Amino acid sequence: MTTSFDPTILPDLPQSQRLAALVTDLWADPNVVALWLGGSLARGEGDRYSDVDLHVALRLEAYDPDSIPESAGRLAAAAVVRLRFSFVAGTTLWHMLLEDGEIYDLSVQSADQEPAYEARLVLACRDEAFGAKLIGGEDRSVDFPPAVPREIARVIEFCWINQQKHQKVLYRGLPLLAWQGEFLMRQDLIRLWYVLATGQDCGLLHRLTIHTLTPVIRTVQAHFGSDTLQLVGRPMRTESEIIETGADVRDEVARVGRLLAEKLGFDYPAAAEATIRRTWQDFLSEHPIDHV
Repeated sequence: MTTSFDPTILPDLPQSQRLAALVTDLWADPNVVALWLGGSLARGEGDRYSDVDLHVALRLEAYDPDSIPESAGRLAAAAVVRLRFSFVAGTTLWHMLLEDGEIYDLSVQSADQEPAYEARLVLACRDEAFGAKLIGGEDRSVDFPPAVPREIARVIEFCWINQQKHQKVLYRGLPLLAWQGEFLMRQDLIRLWYVLATGQDCGLLHRLTIHTLTPVIRTVQAHFGSDTLQLVGRPMRTESEIIETGADVRDEVARVGRLLAEKLGFDYPAAAEATIRRTWQDFLSEHPIDHV
């Protein structure tokens, strides 16, 4: 158990100067039971742009879900944005943007609550029983489940159905709505790429964040190269660009979808693809758009 705070334990990063002062203030508060870091700083993967995930456990009688501890006053004073979240009872997350651009996730909890299961770098702890709870944490927040064949087949089927809806909104003079639909299809394509590369499904998470998406994007880039950005990063500023890009995305969904059907063992929705390709040809012949 670490009963005193040693600033040299902090990573050698610009964020540590403010962090050391903040932890010193907090540790001087007798209501603070334990302090620890989570996130990339705890995993040893932080860089100068990493958020600071600082956890504070307070004595039960001192925990107030609606306020930041007074001993974190210098942090609160530096915040230009403070967003409060409560994902579980007895814990409050303060998501803060500071005046110098740093981002803090200050998680304040009652010491009678279990700490979040993640990689942890313990900074100080006064209570042996609570300190035992901080031992052995590891990062499981980006462990994606194995892809379920029927679920992936549904993603591909929805891609084809949504493509049909784009004809409707373009006909009604709503290209911005078609843009939104094409954007969502690109997200589905990234999901399908990831499943093809790993056999795991990143699309079932309820909270997609920069942390959870980082390994997805790294994997997709490593397996499929710069062509991924060339496709999903193409502009959709006009109806012509929406249609041209949509056709290329459809081709890639078809290619990846057939590979996934073979890999995971489901029936590829070939009839849906054929229907959409035929109806798009009909739509464009009846409603020509310049420069297509």
